[in-house]
Amino acid sequence: MASPSTSTDARRVLLVRGGALTPYSGLGGAHSALVEHHRAGRFPGLTVLSTLEYPEQSSAFARLRHRWSKHPRTVRRFCRRHMGPEDVIHITDQEQAHLVPARSPGRPKVVVTVHDVFHLYPREVNVPILKGGVHVRDDAVQVGDASPGLARRVDLSKLRSGLRRADLLVCDSEHTRRMCVEAFPGVKAITVPLGLETQRYAPTEGRPKNTKFNLLYVGSHDPRKRLRFLVELLRSASDDLKGSSVLHVAGDQSKETQALLGGLDMEVVVHPRLDDEAMMKLRHTADALLFPSAAEGFGYPPVESMASGCPVLCSDLPAHNELMPEGTCLQAGDLDAWSIALAEHHTAWTLSQHHVADERLMEHAKRFSSEAFVENMAAAYRSL
Repeated sequence: MASPSTSTDARRVLLVRGGALTPYSGLGGAHSALVEHHRAGRFPGLTVLSTLEYPEQSSAFARLRHRWSKHPRTVRRFCRRHMGPEDVIHITDQEQAHLVPARSPGRPKVVVTVHDVFHLYPREVNVPILKGGVHVRDDAVQVGDASPGLARRVDLSKLRSGLRRADLLVCDSEHTRRMCVEAFPGVKAITVPLGLETQRYAPTEGRPKNTKFNLLYVGSHDPRKRLRFLVELLRSASDDLKGSSVLHVAGDQSKETQALLGGLDMEVVVHPRLDDEAMMKLRHTADALLFPSAAEGFGYPPVESMASGCPVLCSDLPAHNELMPEGTCLQAGDLDAWSIALAEHHTAWTLSQHHVADERLMEHAKRFSSEAFVENMAAAYRSL
């Protein structure tokens, strides 16, 4: 059995999450990347002691049993047996914050990565809709579940309590950090944007021009993604644009999405399940990513598209507006601004002779590279 470390030992890290998630999901991917960085030795002075998670459970009762009882007990037992006060427990997303052990003199330092606080503190985002510079209505967009069931309400209470017990909250956007400072004033919070292997996204040269203007939407029918606004935008587009375009929808095949897309007078292709290679091909062949979201914790799709050299039409709302080059975001509800931007990209496609990756966007995306993430995360660990 390993013994708890002393102050003269290398600081050891226990990486913790709840149920195992696929690395192709947002939270699962962030966890997998962090584990890989640790195992590759990219954080000097830190050694991974172990990772703790549990396999997917077949029933709701089993999931709750593991989540509320069995897994927290496993984490507490492991810490008592193997860790000392100079070691670090890193819980890799806020949905597992209930795993933060109670404060005690011998407890390891506890870091929780906070990707968003949508469900902890649900809210309504008001988006004014403008046409021709005239305010025509307000869209009230629900962010987070405002009416969770009893079990989920208990769960959320446990998560909030766990976050209050942490030593450090690592937030992947400045917007989330500000919200954490307000909600948990007794806990230190810092901003560490997520990173990706930007060089993997660089497209190959010399690709032919698309036979149609390829638009890409990545997301679900969740109200905060604002697919309804996107459909309204495309319905109002010129017949020439609609007739020469194809909209690719990645990640959702729900009845709600199909119903929304059914009224579009243009070609639509839905990709419910894509492996990494297929998704990369979709990014490389897209002429523009449409990202009208009302709220994101970080927002991988804009960074991934920019790293692929693909232009992004992005709403000026947090926290994805932190990712974009200055002055490039669009007022979230200004239909004319979105229409003009879309038409400009369509005209550029029409006049082009071949598909051209935007090197300025690729360079900008390097701000969110894995190297930048490791540097910032290492500083976060040192701050303990």
